[in-house]
Amino acid sequence: MIREYVPHACAAAVVCAITAVPAKADLITVYFDRPSFEAAVGVPLTIEDFTDTHHFPISSGVLNSETYEPDASNPLYPGDIQPGVTYSTPIGEGNFFNIDAGGGYVGGFLDGFNPSDRDVTIDFHWTDPHLLRNVYAFGFDLGSLGATDFDVLIKFDGAPDQSFNFAYPAQMGFFGFVSDAKDIASVIVSNNNSFFGFDFDNFTYDAVPAPGVLALLGLAGLARRRRRGT
Repeated sequence: MIREYVPHACAAAVVCAITAVPAKADLITVYFDRPSFEAAVGVPLTIEDFTDTHHFPISSGVLNSETYEPDASNPLYPGDIQPGVTYSTPIGEGNFFNIDAGGGYVGGFLDGFNPSDRDVTIDFHWTDPHLLRNVYAFGFDLGSLGATDFDVLIKFDGAPDQSFNFAYPAQMGFFGFVSDAKDIASVIVSNNNSFFGFDFDNFTYDAVPAPGVLALLGLAGLARRRRRGT
């Protein structure tokens, strides 16, 4: 809820009025092919490909540019995941949160199961205070492991949530979302009627970190690998 303060002076004996103004909903356009999505966004994009192989499980339930998972099937180091996004799901048992491989995807992809109704929350953020937290566009590729029915819930700063449901044949496909305002704060993705609670690859968003941020993360990852002899 956005509150608009009525601009007038208030004497001690006068109660100042506060008028509640309903938040305006963003206009979201959905794209089903990557070239059209990229043309509509029209700015540099970051694409997270979740590395070129599997890493499971991600035992912390949190995946971002600072994640360190030394006991995964292939260790994850800080800098392996690009900055600007945190992917998370409630902690569970077994391979509840993974960078997996196969299933019609190229290289690694993000998935979660056990239970199959779990979902993943995607928060947009930056550690660099000079970069905006929110984005206005995101998208991802879905592979053959996905459900024939899945949901996308978009949360905004200053606007009502919006939910999208998609029913489609289980096949590779792209799904992109572009808002008319740069205020997408987070996204929740969940599959229905599927063994996997969620799965996707090549998560794309319209925010490119400053070169200094990328350099620092790359050096941190390299130093960690050298200490471990990898």
